[in-house]
Formats: sequence, C-alpha cells, structure tokens
Amino acid sequence: MIIYYLMAEAVPHHDNPESKEYSGAYINCWVKADTPKDALHKAKEYICEEHWSFVKLEDIFTVQRERYLNEPDSLEAYDNASRYGLDAIFYTWPIE
Repeated sequence: MIIYYLMAEAVPHHDNPESKEYSGAYINCWVKADTPKDALHKAKEYICEEHWSFVKLEDIFTVQRERYLNEPDSLEAYDNASRYGLDAIFYTWPIE
C-alpha cells in the first residue's frame, strides 16, 4: 500500500471538550491506503472518531519516508501510519 499525506481543516464537535478552547484545526494525516479516495475516507472517519467535523481537504499526495528524515514529529507520524494504517498531528487555533 501507499502512504498518503492529507491536510484537512476541521472544527471540534460540540461534545468535544476541546470545543471550549479551540475553534478549529488543520490536521495533518498520514494514511496507508490503495487510492487517494480510500485515504480520504479513512482520514474523515478518524477525524470524526476524534470528535472533530471535517470542513475541507486542503491537500493530498503520496509521500516517502525520506521526505521526513529532518522532521522528527512527521517522521514518527509516517512510521506510525506505515505500522498501524494512520496517524495525525492536530494544529489547533484558539477561539477568537
């Protein structure tokens, strides 16, 4: 399978405790999938399971491990996706 990198915009569900602190997030996802469509579906499911609502897809493309050798957090996320199928990093912004 291929590892896809996706950047999605999301907002917290009302039942998400983080909704009192954050109004949104960019979520960087690394997903092991056969197609971009499958990767997007898996990412949307994960985002929902984390009590966030998917707003829009910002970017999606295939990636190789070498791309992240100088980015420890992204490298760990890539390796976790390779091992477990998906990993993500949330970059939140506060309520204004």
